[in-house]
Amino acid sequence: MPREHKSRREVIDAIRALPSTSELLSTHEGHYDHELDLEVTVYGRNYGGKKVGPYVRLLSFEPGENIIKQGEWGGNTFFVVSRGIADVFIDAPNNQSLKVAELKPGTQFGEMSVLAGVPRSATVKGSAAGPVDILEIQRPALRLLRKLPAFAQGLDASYRSHGRDNIIDELGQKISLQPQIAQELKAIAAFRVFSKNHVLFRERAPIDRLYFIRQGWVRRSLRDVEDFIGRGFWFGVEGIMKEGAWPYTASLMGRTEVLEVSVRRLRQSPQLRETLERELARFAPPAFGALVSPVAGVREKELAAQQSLIETGLVDGTNLLVMDMDLCVRCGNCSLACHKIHGQSRLTRHGIHVTRLERPSLSAVQSILSPAVCMHCQDPECLTGCPTGAIGRFSGGQIDIDPKTCIGCGDCATQCPYNAISMISRKGQPAPTGAKDIVWKLRDFLRVAPDPLPPSVDATDDLLAVKCNLCSGTTMNPADAKAPAYACEENCPTGALARINPHEYFTEIGRIEGLMMRDQTHAVGRNIHRSDPQRRMIHLAGLAATILLAALAIVGIREFGLGQRLIGFLNMRWITGLVGLAGIAGVMTYPVRRQIYTRRKGALRYWMLAHSYLGVIAGIMILLHGGTDSGGALTTALMISFDMVILTGLFGILCYLVVPRILTKIEGEPLLIDDLIARRSELEREINDTAASATGPLKELVNKAVSRFLSFGYLMKQFLSRAPLVEMVAVADRDFQNEASALQPADRSKLSRAIEASVTIRRADALILLQRTLKLWLVPHVIFTSLMLALMIVHIIQVIYFV
Repeated sequence: MPREHKSRREVIDAIRALPSTSELLSTHEGHYDHELDLEVTVYGRNYGGKKVGPYVRLLSFEPGENIIKQGEWGGNTFFVVSRGIADVFIDAPNNQSLKVAELKPGTQFGEMSVLAGVPRSATVKGSAAGPVDILEIQRPALRLLRKLPAFAQGLDASYRSHGRDNIIDELGQKISLQPQIAQELKAIAAFRVFSKNHVLFRERAPIDRLYFIRQGWVRRSLRDVEDFIGRGFWFGVEGIMKEGAWPYTASLMGRTEVLEVSVRRLRQSPQLRETLERELARFAPPAFGALVSPVAGVREKELAAQQSLIETGLVDGTNLLVMDMDLCVRCGNCSLACHKIHGQSRLTRHGIHVTRLERPSLSAVQSILSPAVCMHCQDPECLTGCPTGAIGRFSGGQIDIDPKTCIGCGDCATQCPYNAISMISRKGQPAPTGAKDIVWKLRDFLRVAPDPLPPSVDATDDLLAVKCNLCSGTTMNPADAKAPAYACEENCPTGALARINPHEYFTEIGRIEGLMMRDQTHAVGRNIHRSDPQRRMIHLAGLAATILLAALAIVGIREFGLGQRLIGFLNMRWITGLVGLAGIAGVMTYPVRRQIYTRRKGALRYWMLAHSYLGVIAGIMILLHGGTDSGGALTTALMISFDMVILTGLFGILCYLVVPRILTKIEGEPLLIDDLIARRSELEREINDTAASATGPLKELVNKAVSRFLSFGYLMKQFLSRAPLVEMVAVADRDFQNEASALQPADRSKLSRAIEASVTIRRADALILLQRTLKLWLVPHVIFTSLMLALMIVHIIQVIYFV
């Protein structure tokens, strides 16, 4: 462990000795020019009872002691060598550590992780020559120290130098560059950062530069055709040996980091030129248009999905939450689980909607919703401006907020472009009335209505910023956990929701990235939508158990009948009854598991599958147990209630399989039922106002339109045609075009708005009906289950009494 110098005087002396930070101590007429910044950075300051700073520590490392380690996340601190020498090592392909540089006093390092949001690219240790003193600077000090020209220039130069060296060192490992060749390349290469819409090169312009895309996305265009390409490619390789022109125009789609190599200077080094021409060919981008399907229709949809994923920033998340809307049953369990584990839900089911093709086929449409929840961006904007450093990138790669140092200023919430950070009261929400009462708990357990939404935050002081932290530090992820688990994903009953690596999940994005930068996001999600082995095993086991037990029971009944004793008092009626009872007991474990949100008890989707198969097995066994004689009134009522439980359960399964898929085909962007109801009421008021103010021919046409489009037949048309809403509105408007031609322009506009509102109301009605259908089966299912359990208890008591 390094030794920290507690003396503030020693820290100040170290700051004064470094050219990049010495300006912090500049004075004028006996006063420090940056007195407040100096106080916060070195000593810390108290703001309203919250300690802010200090942001600088002076640490001493022994020879060979690790300062930073390659591959670790370190997005909150960077360093300056104060005294002594530090050695830089990178991991070689043969599992050895290769020394590549020495860092002398005044050299900055580690800033790539802070500024670019990437793991440490090298290991830095204390030199074998002796101890080294390191000035550790935390992220919040950046906005203070950037005021110093020397520091800002030094940080920029260091960032560009390390960015260039990292790319070339990684290239050297891919193509085995000799050290002297690598040094020649570093001497003629420049690391540049360009903003959105910058044109990298234009069609037919001479190729005078090589470009390597380290981070960012490129739009390639040729006349009226375009495609997209990602990081990891070298552009201009064809111009190394001979004069050439760019075959297309390349513009940047966002902030992009580029390594630039002058072709003229490259040609002055024959060995380097020959090496790069030979080796870089495999890193050249594919031919224009080759990265998307040539099939008409498929190409357009793939390009639209790529553009949407890039422009919305979804591909830049290191751990992205997605919901497959064909699987989502709109139960809200994910948001509730988040609320249970954190005390305040950090997951709202609104966000970015993307329609894409899972495979290059027009029938493979997938509707994806990325909720407004933190995606742990590689270059997070929320970290900018936090005065205390409470928000930062933690050791697991997640962006998190330290509640002890958060002062509730809300800067991070306003900076986040995805509305993924909320401000809540530190006092928390009071527990529901009666929460400790056993009767209240039982009533809550049997409740079928969805949990009420938490009340809105109306406090204005003593606030705390909260956001998704991947359930880190909660009971979902104890210290001995081998793999991360997330409350939202674990408590989704259908597997609709998953944490994923966007570069792997979105195949259309993976195809447009080069090999040099593949798999560098360190995302911890997995693609359960594409492959879920445990789910497959439950399906196989459930089918096998159902078929085997049913076959054995049928064979046993045919062979021995229901009443012939086999072992002691056991006969086939007893055996089928006991197996059915065991199945029912297993079925009832699902609602118990559904109430457990804060512990690892297996993903709810697996419990639901087991619940379904056990219910089928229990149903078969009970039907065989009853035989052809239903018995007395009590037994008959039990059998009927059990049949109704099975039927309502099967109807629920059918709803879960069919309804979400119909919803995704007609809803466009996913909406909650509360939003639909509110929108319907708003449109209804608009129609009523228009009808009330209309007179003469306009009033007749408005009433005619409302009557037609609010009819039952037009409601059914929503399910049958499934046409986009815009298209249905346009068709409806054309139907009244001739009749509306006699109206004044203002009246025609009113009629058009009334038609649009009527059609939209019917679309909202269809969506509301579908969402309610997803819950329609639940109430009778629970009622019949409760009745069946009561009758079964009586039946068991009766059987035991007669035995």
